Amino acid sequence: MLRFLLALNIVWSFICVLMYLVIGANPSTFWMFSVINLILPIVFLVNLLIVLFWLVFKWRNCWLPLITLLLGWKAFFLMFSFGENSTANKCLKDPVSIMSYNVYGLKQLKDTARSISEMKKAKFISFIRQHDPDILCVQEDNFFADEIINNSGIYPYFHYMIQHGAAIYSRFPIMDKGRIEFGTKTNSCLWVDVLVQGKVIRVYSLHLQSNQLASDISSIKQNDKTSESSIATVKNMLRKYKKNTIVRSQQARLVTEDALKSGKPCILAGDFNDTPFSHCYKLLTKEWNDSFLTCGSGLGTTFAGAIPGLRIDYVLGDQKKIVFCSHKVFQTSYSDHHPLFVKFYVKN
Repeated sequence: MLRFLLALNIVWSFICVLMYLVIGANPSTFWMFSVINLILPIVFLVNLLIVLFWLVFKWRNCWLPLITLLLGWKAFFLMFSFGENSTANKCLKDPVSIMSYNVYGLKQLKDTARSISEMKKAKFISFIRQHDPDILCVQEDNFFADEIINNSGIYPYFHYMIQHGAAIYSRFPIMDKGRIEFGTKTNSCLWVDVLVQGKVIRVYSLHLQSNQLASDISSIKQNDKTSESSIATVKNMLRKYKKNTIVRSQQARLVTEDALKSGKPCILAGDFNDTPFSHCYKLLTKEWNDSFLTCGSGLGTTFAGAIPGLRIDYVLGDQKKIVFCSHKVFQTSYSDHHPLFVKFYVKN
């Protein structure tokens, strides 16, 4: 029996190595490989359980799952970060703070009772004031959410366009502003040039193409369909995922081209709707550092929706000009995403 399990382990390890090799593959060519982005955390967990199994039943066979884990160390360190303690003293140079938050239209603040709704709004604004970000990048903004943030009086400068969802609120003067056209109303990208510490930097608030899978996943979880309709639902989910992951990569390329042409130090903040193992993330981090990998801690989970445990929201900064010194994720109940709070400074 143990010999048979060892043979299975060998096959599994071979499959794992293939998975590591296709991380970040272009979905336009190999879209099925992009599905691996969602299951890699489970792959690591399975390998850890295999190590424990062999430790109990035949420790000499531990070498195989251990090597499999080691071969995936680069992917592992895209999931976990241990930088928060080691970078605690890096914010000595007048840091600038930025918060990136997919607020989901602040639907959670609405209530049939006006008094309760007003209380929820006050709590949200109190949360923003408590952490006091100099720049607030918002995704899934709308008239309701924009009115709440603007009426707070916190930010004298802002860039928000009707039917575009993204927004940027700033304490720093906005020197210029614009958008990158994605061709959709639900996903968008706005940018502003702000004067920070005597330098002009460009800040993007971007919301890349959504997967649109939440309702299908909820339906399957509730087991309210027959096996045939569940299979049909899964097929439909794969079709959507294929289409949307390709669109995200195209959008990421547009943002990259625009930022590189700007000639300014850039910050890219937003909901990428993709994991750190995706082609989209690979494209964007060729030129920009991930604040979580620089000074985050733990898993850095940002999504609290139908698929738990995902890190799909990011703050990226110019590798040559932006230095990150703090990265935190706050657990809140105002949205299905958790906000990122990042501090940085601009190099001379």
